[in-house]
Amino acid sequence: MDLAKLSHQAAKTNAVADGFSKAVELVLTPGVFGVGGYFLDRWLGTAPVFMGVLFFWALTVTVAMTIRDYKERMRAEQDRLLGRAGR
Repeated sequence: MDLAKLSHQAAKTNAVADGFSKAVELVLTPGVFGVGGYFLDRWLGTAPVFMGVLFFWALTVTVAMTIRDYKERMRAEQDRLLGRAGR
């Protein structure tokens, strides 16, 4: 991954739009999976097992991806500020 390119792209993005899209992603993704699990539970006649499992799985994956993206952006910003071109 080219960190200089990532840093340059980060400087060109709209922070408000990025924050809003991340907020929507954090809310909608687990919600969609939870609703899908609810209908799967109704179809199979089970307790809300699939709803809970799919909701928490999607929430975990979404949060993990957010943390990974944050760490990559901060590493690129730190490298830019400290003058390290590539690692």
